[in-house]
Amino acid sequence: MAATDDNQAVDAFLASCAESGDAAYGAAKAVLERLQAPASRAEARRLLGSVRRRFADPAAGQDCFRTFHFRIHDVILDPHLQGSRQTMKLTMMEIPSIFSPEDWSFTFYEGLSRHPDSIFRDKTVAGLGCGNGWISIALAGKWLPLKVYGLDINPRSIKIAWINLYLNAFDDDGHPIYDGEGKTLLDRVEFYESDLLSYCRDNKLELDRIIGCIPQILNPNPEAMSRIITENSSEEFLYSLSNYCALQGFVEDEFGLGLIARAVEEGIAVIKPMGIMVFNIGGRPGQGVCERVFLRRGFHIKKLWQTKIMQAADTDISALVEIEENSPHRFEFFMDLVGDQPVCARTAWAYMKSGGHISHSLSVYSCQLRNPNQVKKIFEFLKDGFHEVSSSLDLSFDDDSVADEKIPFLAYLASFLKDNKTNPCEPPAGCLNFRNLVAGFMKCYHHISLTSDKMLFNCSHRPLQLLMNI
Repeated sequence: MAATDDNQAVDAFLASCAESGDAAYGAAKAVLERLQAPASRAEARRLLGSVRRRFADPAAGQDCFRTFHFRIHDVILDPHLQGSRQTMKLTMMEIPSIFSPEDWSFTFYEGLSRHPDSIFRDKTVAGLGCGNGWISIALAGKWLPLKVYGLDINPRSIKIAWINLYLNAFDDDGHPIYDGEGKTLLDRVEFYESDLLSYCRDNKLELDRIIGCIPQILNPNPEAMSRIITENSSEEFLYSLSNYCALQGFVEDEFGLGLIARAVEEGIAVIKPMGIMVFNIGGRPGQGVCERVFLRRGFHIKKLWQTKIMQAADTDISALVEIEENSPHRFEFFMDLVGDQPVCARTAWAYMKSGGHISHSLSVYSCQLRNPNQVKKIFEFLKDGFHEVSSSLDLSFDDDSVADEKIPFLAYLASFLKDNKTNPCEPPAGCLNFRNLVAGFMKCYHHISLTSDKMLFNCSHRPLQLLMNI
């Protein structure tokens, strides 16, 4: 009798999904509401278990995706990854409007796994571009963090990520799955709709770790990115959020790295001084350009992992071709996976149009602020209307001893100017203490003999911009 009831419930669920992708999403939302209510949670989880078993065969799973606009299947994690604890398998729901796990995200997970086991344990983590939540859930199961906040701008992603959390926090019979500390994944993971780190800023969260796997290709249709994002947006538009980014107002926009640059600067404000950021970076702009995003903002970086992946066939790289036509920069692609000589975006685009396949490098970087408290002060000052200065900022130094002198000085200068928002110069000679500081800096580090009585500034913030360009 129970089996008959289960089959009827599955048939009813599938019938509601068959109409369209939007209908399938609506049915999934209804199941999520039941999962979130303790009284109906076990029954809803058993329903999803019955659906999974009906389409357990991979071919049947693909048929489910085409016919019912979703699928529930197992994601197998690489058993050879480093670390004593291994999460071997996750059960995940996928729908057409959300990026599915692929080489890009598996490479990111492999890069995360290159850290020691202690890197995430008992830490507070934010995952940017969480998609259907699989990396956040896998991270929680493998490293036992205090909390993982999975964040994504796609509202449908967040709903499906919550379903996937319940899929892996309970077994097919609706019983909770406890880890070695007596907690379930529900205790460790939460998902929220968020434009990068806005949720963390709004809720004044301090983070130990920030991980990011976010798009790097400018949308060839800029007007599309200005649309209001709602869960009722088209499947095509919501899916494109995983492929494309909009202009962010950073110099890195030229290379498709503007969204990552904004994530890094937002991260500086909310990460703890000894915190670590880990980002997945496609090597299309070239390794030097990618690393520069972090170095010029005062980070030490370590490359955890690098490989080549095939360029997604549904991603239009014509925006990169246009950049090459208007600048001397050349992007880096490879013909197939075996090519070792990079080709530019124009050649790669033509090769794709002729039926060929192209690849690009993919690296996972671990980044930690040098002089974190001082760098935080500098960026806190710059965010208050000094975007031009921020664009020319360069906190990269080959010599740590030089950085240990220059960065604190810039932090002091930023604090001085922040506390003296009106022009600090005392006409006609200006502030003597301020001029002595700048004169001493120029003499010590650049061997420029400059006496304080010869220094006058027309603008209170011009010295900061000059020093940041040195």
